[in-house]
Amino acid sequence: MSAFQERFFTTRDGLRLYYRDYAGPSGRPPILCLAGSTGTVRNYAEMAPHWAKVRRVLCMDWRGHGRSDYDPDYRHYGFQTDADDVLELLRHEQIDRIVLIGSSRGGIIAMVLAEQRPEVLAGVVMNDIGPATAGSGRQRLNNNMQVPRSFASFDEAGAFMKATQVPGVTFTEAEWTQRATEFYRRREDGHIRADVDFGYIKAFVLIPPRDQWTQFDAMRGMPVLVVRGALSDILDGPLLEEMKRRKPDLSSVVVAGRAHCPTLAEPEAREAVDRFLVGV
Repeated sequence: MSAFQERFFTTRDGLRLYYRDYAGPSGRPPILCLAGSTGTVRNYAEMAPHWAKVRRVLCMDWRGHGRSDYDPDYRHYGFQTDADDVLELLRHEQIDRIVLIGSSRGGIIAMVLAEQRPEVLAGVVMNDIGPATAGSGRQRLNNNMQVPRSFASFDEAGAFMKATQVPGVTFTEAEWTQRATEFYRRREDGHIRADVDFGYIKAFVLIPPRDQWTQFDAMRGMPVLVVRGALSDILDGPLLEEMKRRKPDLSSVVVAGRAHCPTLAEPEAREAVDRFLVGV
């Protein structure tokens, strides 16, 4: 029997978005897991059942990702649209408050919601993301995403992910292959490609990033845990220190041997998130 129920909801503009619903103890705000820019609900396949031991867990595919509908207009792929989709999911499920666990883009949407609808956030885990992008990380992501790539196997896709990551990440070859299955899928023609609409990638590359310090400052007084990969070129040490300066009650953990993003299954990340969940 599956550990989750597969569900869909329809957005205000008629798209069907996919989410997984892991049953868990009631009485506390459920967890909503949101992946990064090219991620899917499969990024949380290991950790969602673990968190569901203590509370309900939902994992949503962004529009244009995974099993969610692709948007016919790439200009709709943006932070505000994603935030609105999250709020529609909550209305659909009649959920008032959540603990949001957001990797990369998911953490960005948490900041958008903190500014616009702080009452829905009981707490936030930001996985390797902050209100600005450090160093050359954004350009590396742009370079990796601009050309649609096709692979003959998930081993080959995993090798590509390893080659385009910063040096020093300590995944084994088998773990790289596993990671590839979370971001890529075998298409109808038999080729393995990113599990995302190329229109979304176009929007990601064309729309410039902007600082979100005002939105991050809206998290004052809100429980927040930041998980950082020690090798990350998206959330570096100085940026994390500035976040802690501006929010002195910020909790954080640095995961050795990881860049952008930790899986959250690493022992230090798992323990930090588990401790955080006790208090929210």
